[in-house]
Amino acid sequence: MISWLRSQALRLDVFKPRAARVDDLLTPFPEVVEELNRRASDEKLRASVESYLGNLPPYFKEGNVLYLARHVATPNFETLRFIHLVETLGMQVVIGQDTKDKFVPHNPLKRALGRLPVCLGITKKDGTHGERYQKVTIVDFNTANGKPFSSIRTLWGEGLIDFHTKLLKTVASGAVRIEDDADWIDGTHRGSLIDHYKKFLALFLVHGVLFEDYLVEDKHEGRFVREVLRPAFDFVEKKFGCRPLITQLTPTSVESADYWMSYPKEVLDIVCDKLKNV
Repeated sequence: MISWLRSQALRLDVFKPRAARVDDLLTPFPEVVEELNRRASDEKLRASVESYLGNLPPYFKEGNVLYLARHVATPNFETLRFIHLVETLGMQVVIGQDTKDKFVPHNPLKRALGRLPVCLGITKKDGTHGERYQKVTIVDFNTANGKPFSSIRTLWGEGLIDFHTKLLKTVASGAVRIEDDADWIDGTHRGSLIDHYKKFLALFLVHGVLFEDYLVEDKHEGRFVREVLRPAFDFVEKKFGCRPLITQLTPTSVESADYWMSYPKEVLDIVCDKLKNV
């Protein structure tokens, strides 16, 4: 097993400046939580939003939600930061996942769920910062490509979603609720991003706060921001007279976007133990 691990690629990345953000769409943390609490007593707004939505994920009816949306809930550094930010606020902490979404390796966020980038350390030499990674493959990409996450199994036969769920519970401290939003997405224009995002962002007017980062210098994400996020945001703000509550997830610091998608070193030992009999 050790020789197999040593054959995996080690990569040293020089830190790149963080990409530009969409700060005009974000409400600073913790002001965003204060605004949510203020809106909580606005029964007219709540009724208007719920009439527009038609149906809400059930847990949004149980109280204010601090929310992170991901393909699959997993304890990478951005998820661990999210849990750390919100664990003392006394509200529901929810990671929403979409088990019907399809695994496509060219998407870096999805690829990282099947080939885990583990951060082995951060270096600094001659004023230059770097990140050292070891990537460990846990699925057969040939058979997994294009399949729903719910149907993919790891190389040792465990369901991929089950593995990530157990990994999150092992690595993360703090109470976090994992919810499968696939059926709700089906009922709110799955396949039409602009129409879906109008409904999605409306969830964060009076029922919760969305934690997210939008790196507009990335070609694909920049297009998403221009063609989906901004039009949907503007629609919701105009319709209800207030802005969706979105706050920045990761700090503006030297860490790269790759770092926030990566895992702490302890994950390497967990995965190696799973792989030793494969």
